[in-house]
Amino acid sequence: MENIDFSMENIKKCLCMQCAVQIESQCVKDKQQIMLLIKNQDLDSPMMMGPDRVPGLYCSTGKAICKDINTKKVCKCNECLIWNQKSLKSCIPGRYFCKDGKAH
Repeated sequence: MENIDFSMENIKKCLCMQCAVQIESQCVKDKQQIMLLIKNQDLDSPMMMGPDRVPGLYCSTGKAICKDINTKKVCKCNECLIWNQKSLKSCIPGRYFCKDGKAH
C-alpha cells in the first residue's frame, strides 16, 4: 500500500469531521474553528493546515491528538473515498485510525 498524502485534496475527501467517533469532542470542535479561521485568512496556505490542527485524515497522520473522542461510537472509515481509493480494507489497522494509528 502506498502512503496516503496529508494534502488539502485528501482533507476535503475525509469524513472524520462528520464521524460519530469525534462529533461530540470539544477538542475537535476547537480545531474545526482554527481550520475555519485559517481557510478564511489565507486560502493559498495549505502548510498552515498541519496534522496538529486538522481533526481528521488519521489514515495518513496516525492517532488523534484529541483525547476526548469516543471510539465506542461507529467509525465511518469504510464510507470514505480515500478508504476505497487506497484499498484501506486490506490495511492494518483497517479502521479506527484515530485510535489505532495510520494505515500501512
